[in-house]
Amino acid sequence: MKAVVMAGGEGARLRPLTSQYPKPLVPIVGIPIIEHILRLLRRHGITDVVVTLAYLGADIRNRIGDGSDLDMNIEYVVEDRPMGTAGSVKNAAELLDDTFLIISGDSLTDIDLTWAVAEHKRLGAQATLVLKSVPNPLEYGVVVTEPDGSIKRFLEKPSWGEVFSDHVNTGIYVIEPKVLDHIRPGRVTDWSQDVFPQMLRRRQPLFGVVAEGYWCDVGNIQSYMQANWDVLDGKVDCHIPGRRDGNVWVGEGVEFGMGVQIDGPAFIGDEVKLKANALVNDHAVIDRYVILDDNAKVSNTIIWPHSYIGENCRLRQSIVCRNVTVKNSCFLEDNAVVGDDCVIGRGSRLRAGVKLWPHKNIEPGSTVNESIVWAGEWRRGLFASYGMGGLINVELTPEFCARLGAAFGATLPKGSCIAVSRDHARSSRMIKRAMVSGMVSAGAVVRDFSELPVPVTQFGTKTDGCDAGVHILVSPLDQRSADIRFFDGDGLPLDKRNERKLENLFFREDFRRAAFYEMGSIEHGDPMATYRARLMSTIDVDAIRTARFRVLIDYDYSSASMILPEVLNELGVTIIPLNAGISEGPFRREVSDEVALISKTVHADVGVKMSPTGEALTLIDDEGVVLHPHEAFGLLVRWRLAEGPGVVVAPATTPQWIVDMIESSGGVFVATKSDSTSVLHGSMTVDVRLGSDCDGGFVWPHHLGAFDGMYTLVKLLELRALRDESLSQARACLPWAPYLATTEFCAWESKGRVMRVLLEEFRDHAIDLVDGIKIFVDGGFVLVRPDPDGPMYHIVASVADEESGRRLLDEYALRVRQAQGVDADESPPV
Repeated sequence: MKAVVMAGGEGARLRPLTSQYPKPLVPIVGIPIIEHILRLLRRHGITDVVVTLAYLGADIRNRIGDGSDLDMNIEYVVEDRPMGTAGSVKNAAELLDDTFLIISGDSLTDIDLTWAVAEHKRLGAQATLVLKSVPNPLEYGVVVTEPDGSIKRFLEKPSWGEVFSDHVNTGIYVIEPKVLDHIRPGRVTDWSQDVFPQMLRRRQPLFGVVAEGYWCDVGNIQSYMQANWDVLDGKVDCHIPGRRDGNVWVGEGVEFGMGVQIDGPAFIGDEVKLKANALVNDHAVIDRYVILDDNAKVSNTIIWPHSYIGENCRLRQSIVCRNVTVKNSCFLEDNAVVGDDCVIGRGSRLRAGVKLWPHKNIEPGSTVNESIVWAGEWRRGLFASYGMGGLINVELTPEFCARLGAAFGATLPKGSCIAVSRDHARSSRMIKRAMVSGMVSAGAVVRDFSELPVPVTQFGTKTDGCDAGVHILVSPLDQRSADIRFFDGDGLPLDKRNERKLENLFFREDFRRAAFYEMGSIEHGDPMATYRARLMSTIDVDAIRTARFRVLIDYDYSSASMILPEVLNELGVTIIPLNAGISEGPFRREVSDEVALISKTVHADVGVKMSPTGEALTLIDDEGVVLHPHEAFGLLVRWRLAEGPGVVVAPATTPQWIVDMIESSGGVFVATKSDSTSVLHGSMTVDVRLGSDCDGGFVWPHHLGAFDGMYTLVKLLELRALRDESLSQARACLPWAPYLATTEFCAWESKGRVMRVLLEEFRDHAIDLVDGIKIFVDGGFVLVRPDPDGPMYHIVASVADEESGRRLLDEYALRVRQAQGVDADESPPV
């Protein structure tokens, strides 16, 4: 016996679930609906199947194939245009020469098909409809039968006044081939509206049998969720993949972090990663390759494959489709639905019932109150204020990175040389190789520097005659993310104009594809020897050798350990290394008490913790005291300007006491925006002697236009030798003053209004507008600065005493709230 599976429906009421996939491929507990139907047919001995296709039929054919994986024989009939439920079967008439069964490919059921076929034969029917008793028949086709089972009347989607029966048409029919003779070829024909009413009028044997068992027409979002819950509750007899443990089904390769809690019934698909303290509560379907990050909580929710749920997210009775990224601290309320390939920014909230169609990008901190359907794919850009980055293999996939490499290569003329390097992480290697393939496809020559610290990459880009450079590294702030740095031919980060050029090419996909004979090549280079020679030529080697310093260095397994030991040995410095070599693992932002104690115990003149990228450092003085980044900046300003006056470049957030010290030393302070790119570009102007990001990164323009922690250490030793003053003595001489900061939430749509209101209020005061609004007050300043990447304002107070500083923070935080029109107690935490 053969069966016809009707799989041509669009599933319009299920959108956005069916925006990119046909309804029969929508998964229920990890398996497409149509596969559940095929398994039911096989269980009843029906292995020869004809599948009728229309909407996105190729996707169904590619997913199911010829049926061999299910031990079935499947043939396909494709509608060139919609022909109706009966017209589509008529197209397959030549394949149907005996009694056959028709079943919908987008409903979930475990009805006994063997019984239905037997009833059809017992009744001697030409067509038998399988009926089901349901509580609310208004959305279905109601069928009224005589006591002997013969059909008396059809009612399509009746009102309550017309409901004379609770028996509805399930879309499961047993049909004799002669019935197809009454269907005219090429004409749109429906079973329940055309064929069966005609059979009634002709008084042909047409029967209905009321079946036991489970049946659900998966017609809308609510019924789709209910079908999943019914499977987990055991109300329907169907296949659930994985190993059963109580009321939880677990697939292969699932990773459970510490403190994970699953309060089922739940389905956890293959290769799912449940991170520390993740909570899966009540009914839940977590499909293949999903990542639930630390402290994420999911309740009554369905998550499709390859999606990422960030830290501290809350998902309640929601549906998250394929390849979705929900970033940290988001909240999805009841019946929220997120379509394929969406990105929900950090701290966002989707209100109850909101639906996002595929390819939507929600800004961080947004509250989405209504569904987003027609707006096209939108992103604020590839670059944030800190550069470019993303979650490894979630946002930064090989496909994405290959396109990115091709777009970057296309910003340069054919044959241009691009220096490429990375840190030691495996993920960085993957990203680098994908980007290199894209660059070569655009006709660029790639000079592979392999593993290097970031400053050496910038140096090699400039000195090796490259036209641009790229460095890939695991983010020092988040091991799950990677950063991609782009440099121009001078080794400086791309300016805003070139960032926009790259973004435009990438998003339009309007980038060059070189012909096979124009393909770029890959060559290898190593700028480390040249870098060391340049470093040694710009310092007083004899002064350092004479001082015979002892230096403790905590490398934190960074790539700086590839270069510094040889340089310091040549300078006669005794090194006490900690955590040297290369290793993958989480970085430590702070200097541990243990490292500070070791530095003091071994009588080190200088203790240093290098940043993972080799760009910044943290200093420890000879008394084992860890210097605050502002203290390190002040110390270097004091020693550097003692050699001669000049310009010092740093962000507008620089403490007032450092600015006063620069000016009292005969120097000039130039403020920039707070992002590192602005500091670097500002430092490469005439007469600049030192630049700093106020966070341990220092620029020495005579050496290199880059934050270079390795050179900073060597230059510090030179200055220390020439001054013959210990770090602790220099620290004691610094005019330290309080520096306080806080962050105030501000909705995206209100950020511009806050700036306007504050500017109008203080237009007659002494202010500076380099980065936000800096209002000068007695003994210092207060700075109100909008965050470029998030829904917030940063408020900084740098004044003579702490009490005044805290009063200013409270006052200006209130001003920000009032400028938004928000009461003091309404502002959410950041």
